[in-house]
Amino acid sequence: MPFQTEAPILAHDKVGHRHYRLRLHAPCVAEAAGPGQFVQMLYRQPFGPPMRRPFSIHDTDGEAFDVIYVARGPFTTGMAELAPGDTVSVVGPLGNTFEIMGDAGTRHVLVAGGVGAPPMHFFAKRTLAAMPVSDLTIINGARTADLIVANDDFTQLGVELRVTTDDGSTGRCGTVLDELKDIVRERPSVSVYACGPEPMLKAIAQYCLGSGIPCRVSLETVMPCGTGVCMGCVVKVRSSEHEDGCAYVRACYEGPVFDARDLLWD
Repeated sequence: MPFQTEAPILAHDKVGHRHYRLRLHAPCVAEAAGPGQFVQMLYRQPFGPPMRRPFSIHDTDGEAFDVIYVARGPFTTGMAELAPGDTVSVVGPLGNTFEIMGDAGTRHVLVAGGVGAPPMHFFAKRTLAAMPVSDLTIINGARTADLIVANDDFTQLGVELRVTTDDGSTGRCGTVLDELKDIVRERPSVSVYACGPEPMLKAIAQYCLGSGIPCRVSLETVMPCGTGVCMGCVVKVRSSEHEDGCAYVRACYEGPVFDARDLLWD
């Protein structure tokens, strides 16, 4: 059940190149949130934004939760000016959650691309309560080193962390899919969970489907309302109930986490 609350800012820190970590006091959201869920946020300033924006939950701690975002548009650059003590209007938690797939002995590979890292961190932290740390691997990738998100947070979890960048400025020079293929060759029994840009998710989903690997992805898409009302975030999925074999569902309500077998990519 989502809540609407005015959440005071407890901390707001720059944690990378245009990356910010925002901690909000919202017990109702923090206690109910699950990995993969998100919140819709709005702050009020003179000439401020008129509509809420979605942000994945990065972590929860007692009565607070964190989001990590990149200041690169009018909404987020304005949000970067907020300070502890200011309040943010929050609706959440929204959407569905990641669930663990596979039997004992399965290696669980969490793949993050850019700002797809926050839900992967939240999922990894919760997953470690149910399995040995040796069964979890995280691949964190981006185009360049300054776009890598939450590396320090992943490191603090003590899991195996593999970093990739398209230009080789940090970690492996290559893509997260290149690294995933190496992991599969090392240990074929894997389950994959991913969040990031659509081209990345499409490539990972198609590889996993072709290799018989269970895969769930969290879609990054525009979500005007976040509550399933406006129909502005629909995605195409397979459907045996329709003559053309497909249907449209709301990423914010039926998702944002989907089984890769269900998605139809344009």
